[in-house]
Amino acid sequence: MPPKNVKDSAEELVIKFLKKNTNFFINYPEVLKELNFPDKTPASEKIIDLSAYRSKKISRDNAQLIRQMSEILKAGKSHMISQKRVLRTSLRILNTKSLSKLIDVIVNDLGTLLACDMVNCFFTGNTIQHKYISQIDNKIATSYFRDKPQTYLNQNPKGIPLFFPNQSKIIKSYILLKIVYDSDRFIVAMGSKNINKFTKDQQVDLIEYLIQVIQIKLTQMD
Repeated sequence: MPPKNVKDSAEELVIKFLKKNTNFFINYPEVLKELNFPDKTPASEKIIDLSAYRSKKISRDNAQLIRQMSEILKAGKSHMISQKRVLRTSLRILNTKSLSKLIDVIVNDLGTLLACDMVNCFFTGNTIQHKYISQIDNKIATSYFRDKPQTYLNQNPKGIPLFFPNQSKIIKSYILLKIVYDSDRFIVAMGSKNINKFTKDQQVDLIEYLIQVIQIKLTQMD
């Protein structure tokens, strides 16, 4: 005949196991179908309703998924809007008939596209005269593009007085674009009063696409 406390020992083992594995019934819900639960515990008035607990957890999980999906959809919508703006700017670039008009589009449209507070355009040669263009030394200009060939976002503070000489006190962050034109370079400097507007980890795939469009248009004007 088994010892009197065998049943108690078995129950204690089960209790210890369940305490150690608190997600057991969540991971194995089919086990619940084999069990019978009282509506109340003998020692308290607390209701034991594992079905309600599971339902509540599922509701919480679903709410979290909905929030995540909303964030994804918002990001997707924002990206789609950006793509449409880039497409419109691309068409304006491709439809320009002269280098002067192209420079106007570069300065005006790129600034609007990125919601910048200031846009300055520089050229490393002396063959182009335009009201929006200032001359810059090629060696100095290209030194900012050692990490990436087309964009600069590392926020070196020395670049602010160089590329925004009349606005150096108000510009807090900036991006530089390099556009190749024959043996020279256009440098487009776009600045913001917001220190968090441009950061070194920012995605630039759409901007780099626009740079390619501009360079293609420039080759057609040779």
